[in-house]
Amino acid sequence: MAANEVARVYASALLDIGQERKILSQLEEELAFISKLLDDDRELALFFNAPGVTKDSKKAFVDRVFKGDLSDISINFLKTLIDNNRQLSIKDIHEALIGLIDELNNRQRVQVVSSSNLTAEAAKKIKDALEKKFNKEIIIEEVVDEAIIGGIVIKIGDLVIDGSLAKDLKNIREKLLSSKVRSEAAYED
Repeated sequence: MAANEVARVYASALLDIGQERKILSQLEEELAFISKLLDDDRELALFFNAPGVTKDSKKAFVDRVFKGDLSDISINFLKTLIDNNRQLSIKDIHEALIGLIDELNNRQRVQVVSSSNLTAEAAKKIKDALEKKFNKEIIIEEVVDEAIIGGIVIKIGDLVIDGSLAKDLKNIREKLLSSKVRSEAAYED
């Protein structure tokens, strides 16, 4: 089973528990915290991945460190991941959970790449147009990338709408390089 499929299975289980107990947002926040912690603390990530450390030691560590700060469900979820050697899939599971929550709430996350920060008016126009097009609540994640020179690139899942000046210049360059110019047509007296 592919890694993202495995992450989606675990995320789905967490979603079901969260909905059943009406603590879905809490579970998402706790998973986000753990995911960020493992990203930021290399030693902690190495500890969880160390083959020389027993599963029981890792689970005891989870109890000592997170008891009182995380819900029992999140702690037991971490222990289940350790039992199944999936503790380093937390980031993927968190992303899958966000995706499932977005599906549940009819939301779509959209990445808008521009050469500078969007104005509030431009962001609202993009959001309104996409909400009308997709009939979903749109959540915009802005990314500034000066390499696109101007314009914007919109990424919606696998769909990419590239309206950047860099893309236009690249297309012009390719057309110029591919066009053949006969010598007599290029210079006349």
